[in-house]
Amino acid sequence: MYVSAALVPSLGTSTIVKPGETIRFLAAIRVSDSSQYLPSKWKVELWYGYAGSEWNAASFTRSDTTVHDASVSLAGTVNRVYTLDFPTDASETRPLSFTLRYKPTVKNSWIWIKETSKIDDGQLLFQAPLTTFHQATPFESLFAGTDQALTATAARSQVTGVDVYHASAAAQVNGHDWTTVLLGYPTDIERFYATIRLRASWMIPRQGKAPFVVDRDALIMGYVRSDGRHVVVLGIAGFHSTTYLRSDDEGRVVVKTRNDTDEEQMHRLVVATGNDWQRTVDAAFYTAREVARMTDVGAPEPVVEELEADPEPAWFETWYDGLGFCTWNGLGRELTEQRLLDSLQDLKDSGVFVSTVIIDDNWQSLDSKLGWQHFEANEYFPNGLRHTVQEIRRRFPHIKHIAVWHAHFGYWEGISPDGFIAKNYKTKVVKWQHGRDLRVVDASDIGRLYNDFYRFLSSCGIDAVKCDVQSAITQLDDGDDRSALGRAYQNAFKLAHLRYFSGRVIYCMAQQPAIYFHSLMANRNPKPLLRNSDDFYPDIPSSHAWHVFVNAMNNVYTSHLNVIPDWDMFQSSLPQYGGLHAAARCISGGPIYITDSPESHDIALLRHMTALSVRGPDRHVIIRPSRLALPADPYTAYNSNKLLKCNNYNGGWRGNSLLAIFNVSEGIDNSDIITLNDFPGIDSTTNYVVRSHQKGKCFPAGESGELNVAVNLPTAGWDFFSAVPVKEVTKDGEKFNVAVLGLVSNLAGAAAVEGWTATSGPKSVEVVARLKALGVLGYYISNLPSLSLESLLITIADRAVPFETVRAAETDENFVEVDIEKAFKLLGLSAGWYNEVTVKLYV
Repeated sequence: MYVSAALVPSLGTSTIVKPGETIRFLAAIRVSDSSQYLPSKWKVELWYGYAGSEWNAASFTRSDTTVHDASVSLAGTVNRVYTLDFPTDASETRPLSFTLRYKPTVKNSWIWIKETSKIDDGQLLFQAPLTTFHQATPFESLFAGTDQALTATAARSQVTGVDVYHASAAAQVNGHDWTTVLLGYPTDIERFYATIRLRASWMIPRQGKAPFVVDRDALIMGYVRSDGRHVVVLGIAGFHSTTYLRSDDEGRVVVKTRNDTDEEQMHRLVVATGNDWQRTVDAAFYTAREVARMTDVGAPEPVVEELEADPEPAWFETWYDGLGFCTWNGLGRELTEQRLLDSLQDLKDSGVFVSTVIIDDNWQSLDSKLGWQHFEANEYFPNGLRHTVQEIRRRFPHIKHIAVWHAHFGYWEGISPDGFIAKNYKTKVVKWQHGRDLRVVDASDIGRLYNDFYRFLSSCGIDAVKCDVQSAITQLDDGDDRSALGRAYQNAFKLAHLRYFSGRVIYCMAQQPAIYFHSLMANRNPKPLLRNSDDFYPDIPSSHAWHVFVNAMNNVYTSHLNVIPDWDMFQSSLPQYGGLHAAARCISGGPIYITDSPESHDIALLRHMTALSVRGPDRHVIIRPSRLALPADPYTAYNSNKLLKCNNYNGGWRGNSLLAIFNVSEGIDNSDIITLNDFPGIDSTTNYVVRSHQKGKCFPAGESGELNVAVNLPTAGWDFFSAVPVKEVTKDGEKFNVAVLGLVSNLAGAAAVEGWTATSGPKSVEVVARLKALGVLGYYISNLPSLSLESLLITIADRAVPFETVRAAETDENFVEVDIEKAFKLLGLSAGWYNEVTVKLYV
């Protein structure tokens, strides 16, 4: 007999509730539908205990509560639902831990969910309700044993209900080495998350339970206390000094700062505390931005400031919203002009119309020691870079943007001593990575080099760049070099890419707080792309779920910068993991670009990520939500046998909410129950319908807003949900609900809806929707089974769509599909100057 279980409130995490609140626990026991055991005979119990007390049992009862099923891989099973109304003690503030056990009859042995699903206990934390008048939480109550040298002053909080402090201490001159100061024990810590340095170039997440332990330098850490309050600590950095966080052997937070000058600098921290983790992080970054603005860590050079006052206007639709292609994994080191053109021809012949091409590493002219010699492309581009770009634009007019790769110092090993660059620009040899010699362009001449290089690229038709290995400036051995070259190179790069490319740039291997605070914190420039994680590694199976997890968690930090986080390229035809990567890119809110090898494309998967632009048959766009993705729970650990839930949102008030879920645990299925609480931006006064992309079904929330959707994912499994507001309409005195689901042919298709209205009339209901692109449009109509398709009239540009483009969905009786792309073609329509289409439905 197959059996598994899921519970709400969830196991493996902390759920914050109010003291004295009665908690509705819901257990879904999934069993074989041929099971001989009757539902009424099952025994289901909550096993629970307050901290420091003995554990007890509380029995569930059989319930008729609706639990929808979105699982696609468990045919022949059924969910049996049990509930428990658990009263909590209003005077009890200790955390309550709980787990689930069950058995098919009284005579059977207990089955413990912790043993079968390998998932940790759940926890209830009791958070006191907000008072009418906010009382600040003292800094001294957040940490114990703080070094007296560290002083904290209250800062103005830009988030209601969140207290913010600026903490600092002197960082003495120490030969450009590290100094430390003790922040102390995190008071009443239960769980924590942190963003730590993997290497100089990249950062990764860490999660855990008390005590606080991280094995590397942390840029940010957050923890939830036993009273349900969240605390965030954020280090401030620049090219004069950089502050990180560490743990010591006793679980205390240690502040460490490297002073890269010959003058006294400061350990600088922002500490925030509030009742919601996301609002607390927001408040910390708002204050950090102010600290950076008022100090020298984020101050631009005057010439940059002058340029930024009037940046060149740019239309970013095809830069952010078009499908891209990068040569790196697809063509690799054997990069030639002919192979590039052949690869682009293969994409076109396959019906894949990319709008951006990134010519990655291996196009530059180098010496035998990998030093950069001159601007022009190497011998494998025999007619020069300009010719290559001209050929691309001539043969593939759908390609609007062409970018090239280069390293921040020019190339991986800097500048060749014998090339054009060394002869025409002042260079110096610096010590790098513990004693290695590296020739670089001097700080006094780097502005001229970047200007000349980008002017050359622009003259060749290049209109974007990917600047890699930016972390190298923080790996120089000498503090004076790090400080002087870091500021000069970042300013030169920024000035040149704004002047020549209007900010169309990818910062890569740039996950350094000094770069963040100096170049990417101020929000007065066009938003560049920022590579958000280490590379996509197609040949390492264990890397794929980790890649998705890292990017989701890194967004806790990078979503607060003036950037669009870039979750990196991937290969659509990757066996087993292609869909996982596609779902991650679609929820991210960032760009999507592939690195497919020739004749190796998953066309069906690419169709789920892209849609045909209204503006032309050879123009594909990605359906990108209007915000950036965030983890639903930053305390969820990798390989914890708990689903990673990553959510996003599109539109304004009562917009569409998106949720992607991933099994990032190795070798075990993960089960859970999705509720509306997992979706951001849900309005409590609005009814919703939730759609599963994998299942193809719609799940309406109950009248009270209750919604429970059971899911089960295998290792590396995923699903994509959208929560769409429904509107009640009336026709002939009959009330029913309608919703515009978006382009159901796309993973993030709900984000294709720019807006919609529903108007009741005496004889018909009119639903008007504005869409970003063409595809299969889905409608939810609650009384659709009582209607005939012939009674529906759908129009585009006030012309009725052919009936052959309308069909009832095979997966849901309340769901009708209209192939807008096909109808657009059959009607011979064109968008003119518009980049959206209006569709009207009459019921």
